Formats: sequence, C-alpha cells, structure tokens
Amino acid sequence: MTEKDIGVSPNAYSAQRENLSPREALVERWKNAPNKIRKYPTGKITGSSGETLYEYSQGARLLMGDETKEEVIEVMDSCDTPWAFATVDMAFKELGAKDRPVKVLERGFGMGITARRVIQNLVAHGGEYTVIELNEENAAYARQWRTSQEYSLTRMTHGSQDSRPNISIEVLDGEATEVTGMLQKAERKFDIIISDTFPLSEEERGMNDLLDLDILKHCLESGGVFTFFAYYPESNGGIKELQMSAIRKHFSEYREDEVEVNPPPDYTYLQSSKGPIRKLPVAVCKNPKI
Repeated sequence: MTEKDIGVSPNAYSAQRENLSPREALVERWKNAPNKIRKYPTGKITGSSGETLYEYSQGARLLMGDETKEEVIEVMDSCDTPWAFATVDMAFKELGAKDRPVKVLERGFGMGITARRVIQNLVAHGGEYTVIELNEENAAYARQWRTSQEYSLTRMTHGSQDSRPNISIEVLDGEATEVTGMLQKAERKFDIIISDTFPLSEEERGMNDLLDLDILKHCLESGGVFTFFAYYPESNGGIKELQMSAIRKHFSEYREDEVEVNPPPDYTYLQSSKGPIRKLPVAVCKNPKI
C-alpha cells in the first residue's frame, strides 16, 4: 500500500503539522479519515469456460478516506467473517478452560465482526472486552455497538440484571502500539490479545500487527494467547517467513490452521495475480519469551 493509497499527498499537511514525523502524520491522517459502509449484492466467480468456481453472499465493505480526492482504501469486508470467527474461536480453544472471567484485548475495531464473535465466546465465560481504535468515526461506531451489545446481553436474560452475563466492554481511542505501551505501563493484563490493525505505510504492510511484540507480550496473562490476521497481502494466503521470524523471537509456541473465504472480485485486499485468495491462515501464539 503506497502513501497515495492511504490518502497521503506531499502537501497534505498544514504548517501546524510540520513537526510531525512521517509516521505521526500518517497516524493523524488515519485518525481523521472519513469512513463509509458500502453494500453489494450476491454474485458468482466463473472460470475461463464459464463454469461457476464459487458464489459469494451479499455483503458490506468498510472504506476509509476522502472519495472526492480518490483517497479511499478498503479496510474490511463481510466476506472476512469466517476468517474472523475462526481466529477468535481458535484463540479461545488454545486458551483453554478458565475458572475466572476471560479478559480480551482487540486492536482495531473495523466493522465489529471480530468483536461480535468475542462477545459470543465470552457469554459462557464472563469477562472483559477492550478494543483500541484509532479512527475517530469508527471509535464512535464502536461505542454505539457497545450500547447495543449491552442491551442485547440484558435481553438474553429477559431484562434481569442479576442473571445477565458478566461482560464489560471498553473502547480506547488511539494508535495501537502507543496505547498498548500505556496498558503495559499500567500493568494491564489480558488472556487473549487479537491484533487487527491496518498498515500505516508500505514498510509496515504484513508486519503491522507484529511491530511491538516486545511490549505486547508483557500484556498477556500467564497462559495467555496472542493472535493476528496473518495473511500477507498479495501472497498466496500463507504466512511469510518474515512474520514467522518475529513470532519465533517472542513466542515459544505457534499454532496454525486454515479457513476458506469467498471474496467478491472487487475486494482488492484478497486478490493476487493468480486470482482471488480463498485460503487464509488462522494463527495463535503461546508462551511468550519474557
């Protein structure tokens, strides 16, 4: 992803931002970027002979950036749902049974797909869901989602607060690595950490969720697990050695599975020169090297 792709032009910043580093400028741009949900109908992908390769469901896509300036980027698509659900489920499975509430941290709210699955898993356990979101509009959406989730949890027990699942939801504003550092200093610990940030620059692409593992791993409870969405853009779907090198440096155990998705043809994130990417890695890291 180039700077143009993420909505940055050489003269994009006012004089009051001249002292910002390039990354700080990108953070500021992402923080204030407008976003929009775009819906699309069902369809099918056909082969060279006209045969149906697969069908995709009607869905929605989260876009960020100024459309009038051609600065829009794709952030997430509902076709990612099987991937998000499988990742959350594997994280809870690898965590194992706990005799206490489970604390979950997610970095990047997006469309709330991962968050929804986290809450579904927490219903049986009770616990805490904390999410870090940089974009101001999306953070506001996350807070609206929190309100609707709290209402839904109460409705599950016919309005009885006494039998309502003991789940708390917290939304933190800010850039993921910076807020994670603040959580470490505050000695906050989590059983599961799910990182689904967006690369702020070409250099971060594919590694954006692994940049601060040296800090992030200290935010895990004993026996906790870390997971991220390990697809490297424009790869064949598998995890890259560069990613594995970072994981091996900070964790003693790594588990990987695979899930199938059905992306629409215009969802460029899951496209390569060989066609749509349909197999995606589900990754969980355990036993941090402290």
